[in-house]
Amino acid sequence: MKKELNIELLKLAGFEGPELDAFLPDWEFTAEVMGLDEETLDHAVNEYIPTNWNVQYRGVRKMIGTYLRELVDIAKLNQYKSEGKKIVYGILPAVGTNYVSLKKAGGDDVYVGFPDLMLVTILNGFFDKADPFLFEAEEKGFTYGCRHCPLNKMRLGAFTKGVLPAPDIIWSWGFNCDEGPKTDEMIQSMHGSDWKYIVSRIPHDTNFGERDDEMEDRIEYIAALLKDGMNEIMEITGITVTDEDIKYAIDSTNRLAFKVGQLTALVSKADPVPLGGNALTNYQQILTLPFNNGFSYMEEAVDIMTKEVREAIKQGVGVVPKGAPKLGSYFIPFCIPWIDTMFRENGVATTFSQTLTPSKTQMSPSNYKDDLYMAIAEQWLRMPLGQNMGYEVASMIDKVNTYKPDGMLMGFFDFDRWLGAHQKMAAKLVEESTGVPHFYMESDFWDDRDYSPEALRTRIESISQVLKMKKDME
Repeated sequence: MKKELNIELLKLAGFEGPELDAFLPDWEFTAEVMGLDEETLDHAVNEYIPTNWNVQYRGVRKMIGTYLRELVDIAKLNQYKSEGKKIVYGILPAVGTNYVSLKKAGGDDVYVGFPDLMLVTILNGFFDKADPFLFEAEEKGFTYGCRHCPLNKMRLGAFTKGVLPAPDIIWSWGFNCDEGPKTDEMIQSMHGSDWKYIVSRIPHDTNFGERDDEMEDRIEYIAALLKDGMNEIMEITGITVTDEDIKYAIDSTNRLAFKVGQLTALVSKADPVPLGGNALTNYQQILTLPFNNGFSYMEEAVDIMTKEVREAIKQGVGVVPKGAPKLGSYFIPFCIPWIDTMFRENGVATTFSQTLTPSKTQMSPSNYKDDLYMAIAEQWLRMPLGQNMGYEVASMIDKVNTYKPDGMLMGFFDFDRWLGAHQKMAAKLVEESTGVPHFYMESDFWDDRDYSPEALRTRIESISQVLKMKKDME
């Protein structure tokens, strides 16, 4: 029975024919490593995935398959390490360019990825099954009563459960997240000195409203920081990253950003809306983190999804009725996909994410085409999480005016001291400028153990009712 469920799952994830047959043994191994038992697989195949993801689209199924490929690589990390492959981790928030260039240089001899983010995204997003790893981390020292980021919990829990080996190096940006580097320090202190890490910090010292990407001295500082970190990683791993590798990473991410931006615009401006916001953001994640399998699988999924969205728009097909209110977000909680489903059940379509949707500035040509590290630093300072709040708010206002949602959903960051407070201030400023109502929900983006559909249903119904009343009045 379990074999049949694994086959049905892979079909649901866009695998077919010889490709499915070749992938099945690796997937069966992965399911065992991740603790995906028969009950979990049955729930995923027959209820959780069909209910919460728009699997009527081949592009969505291919997207899910792309993530399953990444999960297989994580399950094989101990094997890779025993074979002498280099293991490099990173953490969010990030621009993926440096990581992508390292993978391009190292090829099959190196694993490069954000395993904690992938594990939470995939296990909770498609199987509702990240809990065992989070409970493990709490037993090992993350006090449950304190609000800690589940990504850091996952990193510790997966390591102590033996799923994640110690990396050759983890590049902890810490550009925003102050807990990420401390988690690596905790793992190293508690469980061995072989958990090596590099910390890079961005100074949050610009004035409100200054354009970070126009301050050349600031770009020079970040460029030097990026170069120092890359040089240290090259020394530790023995992998040489050339200018050609970096240029490949920049060109590839820019190309994919254009495609993802096009898909986002199509979905967000369509009436009726043809695709759920949780699926949309899962395509966008490839812009901020490296996929160890590279760009090809996700790029194929984006291309297929774009064609299917165009056809759905032509046919007038949507996930909600025509004229339904549209709800943008700061960060659609794609790891808790039933939230998006519940909004659709209440006649509201979630659309773009402020954090992951490329801004006009991000899509603009670089001013530093002849200096690759300056170009990457510029990418960082054009990303919402690399900017001062005033500059980010200006970008948020521009996106609201571009995509014209009926409302914006903020929150789901009660685990994060930085972004939780920042969103509340940003919501007020963007609402005052655009006139679009903003709603704030206290919840955890990654982990739904503290709340259930019943706990949030009333809040979601209330927001949906307000949006529908506003729409009717207009």
